[in-house]
Amino acid sequence: MTRTYPYYPSWDGKTTQPVTSKLVELTKSRWGLVSLGTYANRPMRSGASLSVHATGYAADLKYKDETQAREIWDWFLSNSKALGLCEMHWYAYGDYGAGYRCSRGEGKAGVKIYTATDNAGSYEGSPNWFHIEMAKQTPEHLQQVWDSIPYP
Repeated sequence: MTRTYPYYPSWDGKTTQPVTSKLVELTKSRWGLVSLGTYANRPMRSGASLSVHATGYAADLKYKDETQAREIWDWFLSNSKALGLCEMHWYAYGDYGAGYRCSRGEGKAGVKIYTATDNAGSYEGSPNWFHIEMAKQTPEHLQQVWDSIPYP
C-alpha cells in the first residue's frame, strides 16, 4: 500500500513548518548535518510550479561524506512510513542521483535511480546534500517516533 504524495501541487506555507525545524535539529544532533535551507517561496528548478520548499515542509541537509550519506539514506528508507518521510533525494548517488517518494512505496520500493535523461531536474554535478520532505505532523510526534526507532 502506498501513501499519497501530499505536495503536488505545492503552495506557499509562508514559513518553515515546525516539523521541518525539528528534522533539522534531530539530524544535526545525530549526524552533524548542516541545513542549507528550508522555507523558500520559489519555483522548482525544473519548472514553473512552486518548489516544496515553499510549503515549509522541505529541508536541504548537507552531509560529510558518502559513507555517512549511505547510513542516513538507509536509515530513512528503512523507517520511511514511521517517520512520515514523503520524499528524499540523494543527489550524489551513483551517476545521476536517486529519489524516494512515498507514492511509489515504502522503503526501497519507493526509490527511483535517476539517469542522464530522467533525473527529476535536480542533478547538479553530485552535490553532497539530501533534499528531505516530511509529512504534516507535530514536532513532538516526530521526536517520539525518532526516539522509538533503534539506532546503532
